[in-house]
Amino acid sequence: MKRWPFAGRRQELEDLVRLARDPTAQGVVIAGPAGVGKSRLAGEALTHFHAAKVTLVPVRATKAASSIPNGALADLIPRQHPPHLVNTLRWAADELLAHARGRVLVLAVDDAHLLDSHSAEVIASLVRARQARMVATLRTGEPAPDAVTLLWREGHVRRYDTDPLSDLDVAAVLTAALGAQPDDATVRRLGEVTEGNALFLYEVVQAAMASGALSPIHGMWKLTGDPPLAPRLVDLIHERIGALSPELKEVLEYTALAEPIGARTLSSLTSERALLEAEERGLVRIRVDRRREIARLGHPLYGEVARERLPELRRRRRHADLVAALESTGLHRREDPLRVTVWRLAGGLGAAPRPLLEASRLAWSAHDYPLAIRLGEAALEGGGVSASLQLATLLDYAQQPDRARAVLEATPEPEDEPTRARLVLAQASNLAWGMDRLGEALDLLASAEKELKAAPPRRQVTVQRLGLTASAARPSEALRLSADLLAHDLGPAQRAQVLSSRALSLCYTGRTGEAVTLVHEALRDAAAWRDELPALISPLHSTWAMCGYFSGDLAVMDQAIASMRAALAGQRGWSRGEGSLALARGNAATLRGQLGAALLVLHAPANHETALTVGGCMAAYAATQALRGEASAARDTLRAALARNRATWTAFMRWVALTRVWVAAAEGETDRAVELALAAAADCRESGLAAFEAVALHDVVRLGAPAAALARLTELASSHEGPRVRLAARHAAALAGGDPEGLLGVAEGFDALGMRLHAAEAAAHAAAVLRRTRGEKAARAATTEAWSLAGACQGPDTPALRGLAAPDLTDRELQVAQLTAAGHSHREIAQRLGIAMRTAMNHRNQAYWKLGVNSPVELAKALNRFH
Repeated sequence: MKRWPFAGRRQELEDLVRLARDPTAQGVVIAGPAGVGKSRLAGEALTHFHAAKVTLVPVRATKAASSIPNGALADLIPRQHPPHLVNTLRWAADELLAHARGRVLVLAVDDAHLLDSHSAEVIASLVRARQARMVATLRTGEPAPDAVTLLWREGHVRRYDTDPLSDLDVAAVLTAALGAQPDDATVRRLGEVTEGNALFLYEVVQAAMASGALSPIHGMWKLTGDPPLAPRLVDLIHERIGALSPELKEVLEYTALAEPIGARTLSSLTSERALLEAEERGLVRIRVDRRREIARLGHPLYGEVARERLPELRRRRRHADLVAALESTGLHRREDPLRVTVWRLAGGLGAAPRPLLEASRLAWSAHDYPLAIRLGEAALEGGGVSASLQLATLLDYAQQPDRARAVLEATPEPEDEPTRARLVLAQASNLAWGMDRLGEALDLLASAEKELKAAPPRRQVTVQRLGLTASAARPSEALRLSADLLAHDLGPAQRAQVLSSRALSLCYTGRTGEAVTLVHEALRDAAAWRDELPALISPLHSTWAMCGYFSGDLAVMDQAIASMRAALAGQRGWSRGEGSLALARGNAATLRGQLGAALLVLHAPANHETALTVGGCMAAYAATQALRGEASAARDTLRAALARNRATWTAFMRWVALTRVWVAAAEGETDRAVELALAAAADCRESGLAAFEAVALHDVVRLGAPAAALARLTELASSHEGPRVRLAARHAAALAGGDPEGLLGVAEGFDALGMRLHAAEAAAHAAAVLRRTRGEKAARAATTEAWSLAGACQGPDTPALRGLAAPDLTDRELQVAQLTAAGHSHREIAQRLGIAMRTAMNHRNQAYWKLGVNSPVELAKALNRFH
């Protein structure tokens, strides 16, 4: 791979260019840690100087030349100064000035912290005297010559501290470098591993591509495994770390094996002096949490290198030392049993089944599925039926139902009722969520309810039956059953399960406000039930997000997604929770019209190699493809979703039915799409799924057949909570009545909700009505509104928007329009573009006419959305 093109960091670059040209100072110093991309930013900033007006002189400071007077300037000044000169600083400065040849001298100083004191003073004297400008890079955490630091402290130059690459920057850089976009999960993983360090990112990507861990899959780059540590990357890490004493190596190794680790524990294993030195050198970071000091590695890759190079015997000894240190404290913290059990296994000390089961449950509560399963497997030997049931449950939630089934089949029939009930629960969950055999699961639960004599285990089975009934989108039955259960005195976990099922059913019936209230009630008590049933976190948040989806309240969706991300922070291994989060994020992006972003988010689950219950994400991916007009790809994705899905997923087939509508529309079969939408609406009405019905009926309107949906949408608008259905009913009424003003009002309403694609379609309908009834001129403003809204939607291609042409602006008209929208006067525009003021006014008026707008405010609204 060659040097990557510059991408991302556009705002940073704009800020730097502004500072570098700032007439009140003589340049800018770009400061940041090693590898963050300072030199690249400086290089890009320098290209924005007018080449004919400046002379650019590169100054490269190095460690080797840092002790040699004028070492950094050796290639720019004569080797010997005249012997009669006393002021060698002035002589060197004059020699540099000679390079300017009558133009502005710009000194590009890389690694200014390595400048020898003589070179630093020469450069500083020119900058102070305003005889030269400077664009320099400086590594933070390193000593720098006083002459350089005084330049920004005294205001001669500006200092700009640059941060690591954000996830958005990482995505932009990878897209430019690889020629196609990486999916969202890949961006997040590479961002975590490299912490946004541009140099590390380059090396990690190089190594991942060489090993095949990073490859293009269905049009996007996807990371399918942990990126390997290539030799060059290891060398870079060692160069960053530097030579380590045995004591510092100990600090690094213990931290790599145990982070986060208490600083006092770490210093007891090594020494206080070594820990302080390690922090000073950036090998570890110390964070104060209340009264406790927590140590972590200075960078994730330090741990990767340290663990890879740790000999096996020393690794075992280190783990044994960690066990002894933690056990001596009495294991007071909640996570201590988990940590000490893991270290005992790694240190070859062994662990009894009961601590293993406890540790496995704690790992599950932390959403670390690989670790929870590993501990659960270790507990099988001697753990009995309880260990088997816990492992099978974990495997099911980790989307490995076949393995779970094998464990359950090998589990002997328990003699006591409580354990027998737990076995039935595990078997039913596996049948419904891993084998797509809902009927058998419900029959099994019904039989168990009759056979079990004791009330507590029987109620557990009833709660499970409720959960499956709600997830299978049978809201009437689920609401009756949940009301009966809530009349009893339930434990925290059972009550939370019942609230979750009831909230889901209320959401499906359009009572989204009530549903969100129940979700919040359950989550408020999460501390009381989370350890017993951590996987419940995911469905509660999914319901919360769906309430926002069906009501049209994107703020509710955003709140649910933010809460879910926080609750699942640190999740490892694919699970239903990861899929639920991706689906919620994808749905929110699609509602906003951010179709490209939705594909990035949904790409990883839609193309997961092993997970069997990703059908929901795949169906959503297919729907997004269809909305972009990618008919063949959408059809293939939906077919794969149906083939791979093996779960009684929340109303999965209803989502599939809605997706089929837009696949047909993408194929150009609009009449068939309308028929499919009407059929889906009728099925949902019969099942009491008002939320799905409303979406299907609005799809009918969006496809141009409002009369067929108007009456029922009007009914639903009076009972369904949230503005989405009310706007859908208004959309149907305005389109059926040929009311362009009403349609533009609907477009404005959807735009206010953030639902840009729906807004664009309503505006396009208004333009079509105006064109048909009042002519092309009258339709211009509505056409511009539709074009502007659609332009913000990342490639939509729906029937309402097909054939929507961009306003026919010339390049000069577009330039003038953009400057007018930015608030510039005719005089300023004329001066900037080098044209007559009258010409600028004519171009503006032409843009107004073609766009159908009458003011700079309307112009800005049209252009800013798109750009």
